[in-house]
Amino acid sequence: TYYRDSRIDASLEDGRLNNLRVEDDANHTLTNTFTLQYGVLDNLTLSASLPFMAKKQLIDDKTAAGLGDISFSARWEPFPLKQGRLPLIIFGSASTKTGDSPYEIAIDELSTGKGYYSVGGGVSTRKYIDPVVLFSSVSASYGFKESGLDQVRGNRILESFDPGLSGGFSFGFAYSFNYDVSLTMSYQQSFNTGAKFYFKNGESFKSADQSSSMLSFALGVRVSPATIVNGTVGIGLTEDAPDVSLGLSFPLDIIGFGKKLR
Repeated sequence: TYYRDSRIDASLEDGRLNNLRVEDDANHTLTNTFTLQYGVLDNLTLSASLPFMAKKQLIDDKTAAGLGDISFSARWEPFPLKQGRLPLIIFGSASTKTGDSPYEIAIDELSTGKGYYSVGGGVSTRKYIDPVVLFSSVSASYGFKESGLDQVRGNRILESFDPGLSGGFSFGFAYSFNYDVSLTMSYQQSFNTGAKFYFKNGESFKSADQSSSMLSFALGVRVSPATIVNGTVGIGLTEDAPDVSLGLSFPLDIIGFGKKLR
């Protein structure tokens, strides 16, 4: 992903403007995620994701690389498929803070994680209109408060942080040109309530609410009878979204891990 923005850094004291400057921010982020999925039942799938991240800040020429936040999720389809009824998929997730927290490093360093634990859930559905598949989903997430921090921010020390709530929705369609090529278009919108920061001098600060939306295009190409490679291009539509996002996903076959039925 690539993100670029300009922001105003200002500070007030006793009604006076002590600091005013325009800061440029430009970041490249490369994420390599390994995801393992296991079908426990015909209608229940568990998965775990292990991300590795590399970041580069172009303005100050800073870099960071390391493990991101490991996450776990489950997907459950409670009702069997029935003609004329839309399927319902219920999903839940839990994210750790195994990556470098932005609240436990120097303020000018780059992090590889979000810095707090979170849980989330939602529902999704789909409808087949051959050769098109329509899909949509709604989700929400809650971030747990982090305390015991000791991060210097200007002339204040950050003591705790409350990330608040987030939610979102997505919808789109997938179109199959033929047996080997398919195109997917989707729209994603997310909302985040303002985070709250608490400092040791008794002061607190609440950031503004955020809204992020992206329009994505994905091309799936079958490179073998059992392997489909997907390439994705995402375009950010709001200031809080990345300007552009590029993705590539494909399955990994581990020899000897499982047996193929003939």
